[in-house]
Formats: sequence, structure tokens, C-alpha cells
Amino acid sequence: MTESTLTQTVSKQHNQRRQALFVLVLGLLIAAVAIFIAIQDRTGVGEAPAGLVQEHGVFPVTSLFGIDNSAAQPDAGHAAPNFAFHLPDGTTATLADYKGQPVMINFWATWCGPCRLEMPDLVRTYETHKGNGLVILEINSAEAHEPVSEFVKEFGMTMPVLIDARREVMSEYKTQSLPSTFFIDREGNVQVRWIGFLTADVLEAQLDKIL
Repeated sequence: MTESTLTQTVSKQHNQRRQALFVLVLGLLIAAVAIFIAIQDRTGVGEAPAGLVQEHGVFPVTSLFGIDNSAAQPDAGHAAPNFAFHLPDGTTATLADYKGQPVMINFWATWCGPCRLEMPDLVRTYETHKGNGLVILEINSAEAHEPVSEFVKEFGMTMPVLIDARREVMSEYKTQSLPSTFFIDREGNVQVRWIGFLTADVLEAQLDKIL
């Protein structure tokens, strides 16, 4: 074999190795992208990212991941839209878990004046009727842990407090108004959709429809 032929053979082998290495790297890159997309698909649609749970501390984060609300509607006489909430210990609960109990869903925010005005009555109502199975889910509109925690302490809120980090549950309930309250009977059906401030008298009158 001449020197020229040997050089060409070595060069050809080198090129083949480079091509094989390129194909291998490209394959690994494509696989990594596919895995990343799969993870995004699982955590980006409703499921709470780990960082979000940490940010909101002890407050469960709401989610619509895996929830079928095709037969639900947030209006009187219809099945209440379901949603899940992820607890810091990794477990998950849903609104449907409370079927058989009267439920109130109250959307609120710390900066909302009417929310602050009605909260003492909501706390008293929960303490009065929780022995009868009443559940009040206080769903905060996309705020961070610190202001929510301070608000909860200020008003002595003993009912479950959830964080609607993406406002997707509010959207599912077709409201952007704060406060908004939904009264759901023991069968899981909406009896009252109340947008705006609840006076003590109105609260008790609407509550009678689900107790």
C-alpha cells in the first residue's frame, strides 16, 4: 500500500468516526429534548411544579391536571366543576372527595377590600357549621406564601386555604371577580353562584340551601 493510499484510508476512517460521533450526539440531543417535552406536558398543564409548591409552603396548590369537567358547569342546577389540589406532602385531594358534604368555594385575595370585610363572617360560619359537615374551601387568587400566610393569621382562618397559582380554577368557574362564592350541595351540584360581597344575612340565607 502506497503512502498516498494509506493516508486516504486513515482519513476515510477518521471521517467515519466523526460521522458516527455526530450521529450519536444528535441522537442523545433528540432524546433529551423528547424527555424535556414529556416532562413539560405532565407538569405544565395543571400539575404544580415542585418550585411552586415550595414557594407557597403549607398551602395546597390547585390543579386541573387529569380532571374531566365536560359534564360540569359553574351555574345553579349543574354539577360543580371538579379540581385537584396538591398538598406539600405529595398527596392529592379533589373537590369530588367532599361529595356528601355541603361545600362553599370562596375566591379571594389579600388586596381585595370586600374579601377582608366578609372573611370574619366566613370564619364564624365555618366554625359554627363544620360539625354538620360544612366545608369551606378558601381559594386565593395567585398570591405568594407570605401575604397569604399573614392574611390567614390576621383573620384566624381555620378552613382549608388553597392557592390558585394560575387562576385556572377561577377560569373554570367562569369568574374573574373577587370575592366570588359558590354554594354546592351534598350531591355536588351548584345551588348558588354569588358574585361580590356577602353580608352575614345573605351568607346565612344561601347557606340554608345546602345544609
